[in-house]
Amino acid sequence: MKSTVARSKRPRDETSPGAETTSADVIADSATASTRGISGGENRETKSAETSTSGRDERDLTTLLGELVTQDLDPSDPANRDPGFIKAIVPFFEFLRNHYFRTEFLGTKHFPKTGPFIAVGNHSGGPMIPDVWLKLGFWATTFGLERPAYALVHDAALKVPVVKNFLIKLGGLRATPENASKALAQGGALLIYPGGDLDCLRSFWDRNKIDFQGRTGFIELAFKHGVPILPIVNVGAHEVYFTLFSSRWLAQWTGMERLTRVKTLPLNLGLPWGMWLSGFIPYLPLPSKIVYKVAKPIALERNPRLANDRRAVERVYRRVTRIMQKMMDDLASKRRFPVIG
Repeated sequence: MKSTVARSKRPRDETSPGAETTSADVIADSATASTRGISGGENRETKSAETSTSGRDERDLTTLLGELVTQDLDPSDPANRDPGFIKAIVPFFEFLRNHYFRTEFLGTKHFPKTGPFIAVGNHSGGPMIPDVWLKLGFWATTFGLERPAYALVHDAALKVPVVKNFLIKLGGLRATPENASKALAQGGALLIYPGGDLDCLRSFWDRNKIDFQGRTGFIELAFKHGVPILPIVNVGAHEVYFTLFSSRWLAQWTGMERLTRVKTLPLNLGLPWGMWLSGFIPYLPLPSKIVYKVAKPIALERNPRLANDRRAVERVYRRVTRIMQKMMDDLASKRRFPVIG
């Protein structure tokens, strides 16, 4: 996603990125072979879709913003990812990354250079989710628009009209297994936050804890498609406000879970509202220093049988969460103060 306004240097590889293998019959060779299979014939569809948007890359900002209001985009169609819109919006994300949040990315040599993969991360700062925008800015200026990236999005966000189109144009897809498979068929990256709403609305006291609530769908998906899993963590993105507590009971008692499918109700302290009880109210993020760390990709063979093998899936789950918690602990131990970093 190359930006003509803001551009960062491609990370220098100090060593070639290795791949960690799991004990569940995981072999890197088969992952590579199946990756090539996905990114071969099916990737032609992505190129044709992006070529069709190339003529619209000269749209001015007024036109681009107007489309957010006038269009009714399908959140299950990867072709609605809009490289022209991404190109226009990335400089703003890059400003936030470099100046407001003073962001650092560690371990970038581990990003797969070719083929599809599943990136999994801890989710923070709902509903503004700054951790997503900073990743998008980094991806766009490092790998360019020609390599697509998608993310699975909660239904609650897709019910807000303008927000819905904004997310879809950036590569957002409704969070379903079918849409995840469509994204991987495009040959790019698929970003999944397994912890979902419970993760991005967790309490301040749990901000450096990896808890995916036992959700293993991303592993089953990786086995079905034979793509590697790339663990990415961050510290600081859940210090953009202070969540004093987050209650699943309150979400049920107030009916919020039934209405929105969001399973927890947080009490937040931050700007500009002071204190508020909701996971839906926009806010002004504190300028917290955010640091990301990327682990070596975990290669999985293409084996749908293993996707239905609970022991194999749980072995990979424990390995992924253990790696991520270790990285979180390392980053948190180097942090002197919340927000300041």
